[in-house]
Amino acid sequence: MSDGLLMLILLASPLLGLALLPVLPEESPLGWRLTAMAAMHGSLVAGCLLFASCHGSSAAGSIDIPWIDSLGLNLHLAVDGLNAYFLLLTVVIFPVVLACAWSTRQAGDRLFLALLLALEISLLGTFLSQNLMLFFIFWEAVLIPGSLMILVFGGEQGRKAATTFFLYTLAGSVLLLAAIILLGVESVQQTGTWSFELSTLTSLSLSWNSQLFVFAALALACAIKCPIFPFHSWLPLVYCEAPFSGTALMAGVLSKMGVFGLLKLALPLCPDVARAAAPYAVSLAVVSILYGAVLALRQQEFKRLIAWSSLSHMGYIVLGIFSLQQSSLHGSLFQVLSHGLAVAGLFLVLSLLEQRVGGGYREITALSTLAPRLAVVAMLFIVTSIALPLTSGFTSEFLILFGAFQKGMAAWQAGSSSLFLLSALVACSGMVLGAGYMLRFGRKLLFGSTASSPLPDLNLLEMISFLPLLLLILWIGISPGWLLEKTKPAVSSLTAGANQEPPRLLLSAHLQGAFDGH
Repeated sequence: MSDGLLMLILLASPLLGLALLPVLPEESPLGWRLTAMAAMHGSLVAGCLLFASCHGSSAAGSIDIPWIDSLGLNLHLAVDGLNAYFLLLTVVIFPVVLACAWSTRQAGDRLFLALLLALEISLLGTFLSQNLMLFFIFWEAVLIPGSLMILVFGGEQGRKAATTFFLYTLAGSVLLLAAIILLGVESVQQTGTWSFELSTLTSLSLSWNSQLFVFAALALACAIKCPIFPFHSWLPLVYCEAPFSGTALMAGVLSKMGVFGLLKLALPLCPDVARAAAPYAVSLAVVSILYGAVLALRQQEFKRLIAWSSLSHMGYIVLGIFSLQQSSLHGSLFQVLSHGLAVAGLFLVLSLLEQRVGGGYREITALSTLAPRLAVVAMLFIVTSIALPLTSGFTSEFLILFGAFQKGMAAWQAGSSSLFLLSALVACSGMVLGAGYMLRFGRKLLFGSTASSPLPDLNLLEMISFLPLLLLILWIGISPGWLLEKTKPAVSSLTAGANQEPPRLLLSAHLQGAFDGH
């Protein structure tokens, strides 16, 4: 089967499912669920085959259809070395989320299933777009099903949470649109034609001021999506008020949109400013790591603890990106997969507990006795979150910190700023704090007293649902080499200029030049 046909199946499956849902009989909620699950599995099979065929050095499954030629808008989608992990994460998590919600009230609602499919389509479009304007359209489209899911199926403060999520992310996109238009204007001035193709835009020669504006707009939009301190204030309300399925998708996949924007857009389009801003981005990443970890330590409620831990783990990803080393960038990409799988898995475990005992899931303290199979699954996700060796968490965080130390030692030995080295040292303390709050969470949930009432263990469907997440976690932890080859050429191109002048000196030179000009 050709890659082009696989790409068509990948995108058409959820679209077809979305189109069929409204015409299915009213009295057939099982038919609705089966239709949505079949659509997601169509994307899962096509996505996995496309991932396997991606060699990193060339795009796979490319679709390039002219849309508005005069404005340089094309329906251009492809799998490459920078979006392959994001594709895999998306197609794996969606059917798992639906399977874990199979017997819930939401899964019997046609609107909920339609929102899941619409969200999957929007995310796939965002990650696969090779045209910047098309990327922006899908980026904004994610807001609609995401906000409606919180509003309609969220908790008591669902309306407030949906409004907060919508306004925060929309505000970050205003400057993003301005930056995209600026890049289009630069294309006209330098090539004579409008173009929003990423291959064209990355070849442009942008001035320092143009790079600065584009980078600032991209960084703000991406920092809100991740989120990263201090743009995280929407996170606790939204994660806690969204239904568990929505929270699993937001923490597991939607938060990776910001990471993808930094990797796919900010670094290639604005390399000079990215190098100059790296020390400051790393500082914010370390603050996020510690701030999220400390707040997670203070939480007693399981859902809020995992929500704050997500902020801490996203800090590691940003630290790896702006360390600008091949090892740290590979670690960040592995952390995209590792964190997405682990945090979604933890929220889904809590979802299954809520389905069994309602709000009383917060009081469960002896899961290893009451439901041993569910306890084993929960423990595997917990040890992944604390980066236990042979899990994906260890592979990703080790590579991130190795790259950060590599960058810090090089800068320190060159007589430059010691900020990178200090940031790497402080980031290590986040692993200790992470072990503290996650092991406390595990001890309380799994090994407490046995006073709780009997609890049904995992059934066959639920065990099969968790299997892809656990296999990927162990695969990355034990033998990541084959996966690493998928991204190696793309990562090498991103770090091609990593040995240039140290970022702090570069920024100082530009600032001094600006003052001298006045």
